[in-house]
Amino acid sequence: MLTVMPAEINLTPTGAQFEIPSQGTTISAKSWGTASACRAAALLVHGIGAHSGWFEALARRLKVKQIYTVAYDQVGFGKRRQEELTTYQQWLDDLKLVYQNLQEHVGDKPIFIMGNSMGGVVSLCGTPSICPAGLVLFSPGFEGNPSTFTLPFRLKGIAQALLSPDSEICLPYSCEAFVRDEATRNWVANDPESRLRVPAKMLLQLLKLTKQVAPQAKLIKCPVLIATAGRDKIVDNQAISTVFDMLSVPHKKRRHFVDAYHDMMFDPVIDDLTNEVVNWISECTRKLSVEV
Repeated sequence: MLTVMPAEINLTPTGAQFEIPSQGTTISAKSWGTASACRAAALLVHGIGAHSGWFEALARRLKVKQIYTVAYDQVGFGKRRQEELTTYQQWLDDLKLVYQNLQEHVGDKPIFIMGNSMGGVVSLCGTPSICPAGLVLFSPGFEGNPSTFTLPFRLKGIAQALLSPDSEICLPYSCEAFVRDEATRNWVANDPESRLRVPAKMLLQLLKLTKQVAPQAKLIKCPVLIATAGRDKIVDNQAISTVFDMLSVPHKKRRHFVDAYHDMMFDPVIDDLTNEVVNWISECTRKLSVEV
């Protein structure tokens, strides 16, 4: 009987660290691969509590497939934890700035935006003004899973954001809820740059941003791939289905990984996920070549 080896999820940093100037500050970012030698590029946008380093295992795999990959820390997370978020527009502005910086490095190579969880919300809402070659969403957080983000938690969060906006709220889950692999779970639990307590006003801004998902989804013109996890305790897969159905784009696809946990770049399905993404990118770039 053939034994299937589990996917290696090595999170030892290999990305090249760099910074992008931005209105008196800098955006901390990482890159994997060589811009001049790539056939396409990927811009990775992390979720709440995370940072660019969480994409390490996925980025390594994309690099091997000649996809130059860049991930950055969003305001309030990673190396930018001390930066204050006052409006969700800061997240959208950063996405656009990093995308433009990536364009300068890869020229006319196709760029695909890839957002995970909260990063999926930022990516979708920012895509209409950027017009990438394609949009990939991993477990996008269009709605919180009602069993985790209960009504009392939501009401308490809104009240706290209005009365004490700078006070922190502990997210209603631990890494056991979104990471299946035990070794990776231990790594995440001990990651000094993770952030599972966030300012109340940040959650309110994220809530406001999710209200922009439906109108912005109707404006997207590029191909879209959405990957969802069957054992997701963080986001609502039904809400994802609703948004997927309203997309009117030249090509859209959804892939559901039945046994996966929320953060699929940490999950044993990562090789299958990477192959899905790379094959989809190849399909999209072939269509672009024909159109040109």
